[in-house]
Amino acid sequence: MLHVMNVLTDNKGLSRVEVICIAGIACFAVALAGVLGWHMLGLMWQGNDANALNTAQGVANAGMAESAADEPSPSYYDKGANTLVAELPSGGYNEGGTLVIDGREQQVERGTCVIEVVSEDGAPVARWVRAADVAERG
Repeated sequence: MLHVMNVLTDNKGLSRVEVICIAGIACFAVALAGVLGWHMLGLMWQGNDANALNTAQGVANAGMAESAADEPSPSYYDKGANTLVAELPSGGYNEGGTLVIDGREQQVERGTCVIEVVSEDGAPVARWVRAADVAERG
């Protein structure tokens, strides 16, 4: 018992076990920080996409208030110019890999979807659509 007390009170350096434990804890902390960082980045991308959709809806509402005529053809939100345009923007601009499309949360590739604004029951509705699907429609 006296020998154990001497080892515990010896302050001449770290033992091998202590070094291995410190290294293991440090590796675990770095891995945990990496996983949490990646998760937070994903949440940020989803938040950016939700903000883009909300902004497009606001632009569509403001545009409808300015013009009394309903446009039968869909418009597309130009994220860079913060306006609605008639032609499909080149490429997509979603930042995240999860979007609500057709009322369902779907996994998509980044940069493959655009925001389409259509008139439903006389009110503009902004929604995410796959750019490839819009290009196929014509």
